[in-house]
Amino acid sequence: MVYALPVSVDDPLVGRELEGFTLGERIGAGATGVVYRATREDSGQVFAVKVLNEALGHIQSLRRRFEREARALGKLTHEHIVHIADFGVVDDIVFIAMEYLEGDTLEDRLQEAPVDAPLALHVMKQILDGVAFAHDLQIVHRDLKPANVFLVERPGEPLPDVKILDFGLAKFLSIDELSQEGTLTRKGRVVGTPAYMAPEQITGVSLDVRADVYAAGIVLFELLADRRPFDYDRRSQLLRAHLFEPLPKLADIRPELEVDPELEAVIRKALAKDPGERYPDARAMYDALQPFGPGAVRMAGDRERDHQRSRAGTTSVVISAEERVKLSTMSDPAAPPTVDAEPPAPLGTLPPEPPPSAAKATAAQEKGRSAAGRGWVTALVWLVGLAGLGGLAGLAWYATTLR
Repeated sequence: MVYALPVSVDDPLVGRELEGFTLGERIGAGATGVVYRATREDSGQVFAVKVLNEALGHIQSLRRRFEREARALGKLTHEHIVHIADFGVVDDIVFIAMEYLEGDTLEDRLQEAPVDAPLALHVMKQILDGVAFAHDLQIVHRDLKPANVFLVERPGEPLPDVKILDFGLAKFLSIDELSQEGTLTRKGRVVGTPAYMAPEQITGVSLDVRADVYAAGIVLFELLADRRPFDYDRRSQLLRAHLFEPLPKLADIRPELEVDPELEAVIRKALAKDPGERYPDARAMYDALQPFGPGAVRMAGDRERDHQRSRAGTTSVVISAEERVKLSTMSDPAAPPTVDAEPPAPLGTLPPEPPPSAAKATAAQEKGRSAAGRGWVTALVWLVGLAGLGGLAGLAWYATTLR
C-alpha cells in the first residue's frame, strides 16, 4: 500500500512541471529533500520524483557533480535496484525521477514482526544480487540497511521482490557537505547509519565494497535473530561495539534458533572487523549463500518470544573528520596526563584503560586493564538525519540519489 503525506497548500512545487514531470502529492520528506508522486505528461505514467535540498541547486560545483554522478547511477539497470528514469536541474531545483513502487520497506516489515527463514534468505540473496551488480561497476552503496530495501509484493507469489534504494547518496554527501545556509562546509565527513556501519567507515579508513558486505552481514544477522548483533541505545556504545566487541552467536540472541554452522560461518566472515578477512565483494557473499535453503534455519519448538525491536542507531548521520580521528585513536581529551602513551588498539580488540600516572602504575596494573572504553568519545555529533523517510510506516519508496 502507498502512504501519502497530506498535501500542503503552501507547497509551491505541487502542480509544478519539471522537464515533463508534473508534481502531485507529497509522499515523503526528509533532510535531503521532498518526494512527490508525479505524472509524465507525454505518457501519463506515474513516477516518484525527489526534489533534493534546495541548496544543491545554488552551488554550481555541486550541480555539475550531481549531473555527473546521476549519469553514472543511471547505469544501475538491475531488477533489484530502483531505476532512475531521469534527472535534471530546473530553475535551481534539483530533481531525480524514478520508478514508482508500491509496497513497504524491510524496516517496516521488521518493525511489525519477525521474518521467517524462507523470507530472510530470499531477501538477502536478492539484496546481494543487486549490490553485486553495482560492485561490478565499482559503485559502493555505503548505507545498506533495511530502510533502504523495498519489498514489492508479486501477485500470486509467496515472496516479494526486492528493490534497493538510495545508492550512492552517502558518498555524495560525504564529500561536499552543505550547511543550513547552503554553503559548503569542511570536507572529510562521512555519512552512514551507526547500526550498520563497518569499522573502517567509522574510523575513516579507506572504504570500498567490503563495507557493503559488512552491512549486508548485519542485515542477515538481524533477519535471522530478530535483533542486530550490536544493539545499544547509546550511539557511543554502538559504534564502539562495531570496532571492538566480538560477534555474538545467533543462538545467544535467539536461543530457540538452530542455524546450520556453515551458514553462521558465512555471517561471521561477512562481519569480520578486518575488511581483508571478509568476502571481497557482494558477489562472493552471494555465492556463499547459494547452498542454503530454508532448512538451514530451524526453530526448536514453538517457543514464543517478545518482538521489541530497537530503532536506536537506524537513522543516517554525518560524522565529522575530527570525530573520525577521535574514534580511530580512541583518545579522550578529558583523560589525565599519562606516562608511556600506548598506540591505538587494533580493530577487534578491546582498548585498555588509559595508562595511570607513574606513581600509581603498579597498583592500577594489579587491578587489571580490561575495563574497556574509558577513553571512548561519547560526544558524537549527529549533524544530519538523512533517513527521515524511514519513520513513515509503509512509505512507498525512498529516493535513490547520488553516488
